[in-house]
Amino acid sequence: MTNDQLIYKDPDSLLRLTLRDGEARVLMVRTTRMAQEAADIHMASDTAAAAIGRLLAACAMTGALLKEQNGRLTVTVSGDGAGGRMTCGVQAGRLKIAVANPQAELPPLPDGKLDVAGFVGRRGQLAVVKDYGAGEPFTSLSNLVSGELGEDFASYFTLSEQIPSLVALGCLNGAGTVLSSGGMLIQAMPGCSAATLDNLENRIPFFANISREIYDRPIRGLAEAWLRDMNPVFLAEDPLELRCDCSRMKMLRALSALNRKELEEMRDSGEPARMTCHFCRTVREFDAADIGALLRGETMLGTD
Repeated sequence: MTNDQLIYKDPDSLLRLTLRDGEARVLMVRTTRMAQEAADIHMASDTAAAAIGRLLAACAMTGALLKEQNGRLTVTVSGDGAGGRMTCGVQAGRLKIAVANPQAELPPLPDGKLDVAGFVGRRGQLAVVKDYGAGEPFTSLSNLVSGELGEDFASYFTLSEQIPSLVALGCLNGAGTVLSSGGMLIQAMPGCSAATLDNLENRIPFFANISREIYDRPIRGLAEAWLRDMNPVFLAEDPLELRCDCSRMKMLRALSALNRKELEEMRDSGEPARMTCHFCRTVREFDAADIGALLRGETMLGTD
């Protein structure tokens, strides 16, 4: 049986809705296929794949809150765990992710669960950079509170964005296969009543195992079941995909940042310079002619 036969038929997507006439907003995501693809690209351990699935879900929802449609969001999790730095970028439903040590594996916890907090780290920072394409990008920093990522993003939204938030993230995986991955973000809007907040807090146990809940159910059907008595209004469901935006030109620009002596040594060595994208692992080569063009200040577009 192939991985595609094991997972639920629905593609990855992000669902938007509001509750009780706008008192709260909700985002739900399925990121199963992206998590599997990213795990395959990085040859990730099972614990790394679990962290990747959670971070993709969190970043997809955070990116969906950008005010500008073409805005770009970059999230960097710099924890003291075995996995090292994790970076995720999102723009218009297209995501990419890089992990410093994706093959790092940890023993399971006493309850049998994967040690995501040990992989991410319980101490460190969460950095969120918003780039709207004009002016300086805006950066927010918050401290990690657990390394489980759900609590860390909830703390970021509540403290840095000043929006009381509930974040549930999960990735159901093992033996190299991601069966289910996704998340849910609930935020209280201005004027949200105490009754609505209490109602949502009472439902927290429903969301605790979200990866198992979305394993064989559409996310809209799950939202309807969980929130049907809170007047949900469904706004949109948008596709998500893992797609890197690296290119030959971007790598050439990175090479141009080297000093002239280094570039001359590369040109004269007779060996092509190889650069690997941290997100998609694509390797591109640049020969002496390419390096020479950089030294002369010429632009060589080439092909990908």
